[in-house]
Amino acid sequence: MGYIESPNYPGDYPANAECVWHISPPPKRRILIVVPEIFLPSEDECGDVLVMRKSASPTSITTYETCQTYERPIAFTSRSRKLWIQFKSNEANSGKGFQVPYVTYDEDYQQLIEDIVRDGRLYASENHQEILKDKKLIKALFDVLAHPQNYFKVTAQESKEMFPRSFIKLLRSKVSRFLRPYK
Repeated sequence: MGYIESPNYPGDYPANAECVWHISPPPKRRILIVVPEIFLPSEDECGDVLVMRKSASPTSITTYETCQTYERPIAFTSRSRKLWIQFKSNEANSGKGFQVPYVTYDEDYQQLIEDIVRDGRLYASENHQEILKDKKLIKALFDVLAHPQNYFKVTAQESKEMFPRSFIKLLRSKVSRFLRPYK
């Protein structure tokens, strides 16, 4: 698990900043990203932008791109095995920016992870959205998503103390169906 973040986060990032990150997982691993929230000023017509794509080439596969503020979290998998990430700000405005956690997972779990992050119920309630904004809970969630077999190692009491019942139910059904498809 790791993080990418704008300079000075959670303080305002500086003018004319440019940051580039590369995420290159080991063989047979894929990348899961959560954008809990992002604060970029909209007044300057996309002068500040966060881009995630396969490579630095403007024609490479884009996974995510934004130049706006979003306070609603989103989770997604990288559309390629490697990820090039760039944040650029201009001189016009500044904002709080972002802190984006990511984790790599075994590509054998691609179908499960896609099933979870594309399910609207993951984002449907305020409780679920708050999970995706909480560092401790994101780490616990990533532990399960990166290693689904760990789901069954977490005791029922532990998970009830951390997550709302609706969230546990969502994960349990998906992980169980994936790991035990014929039961």
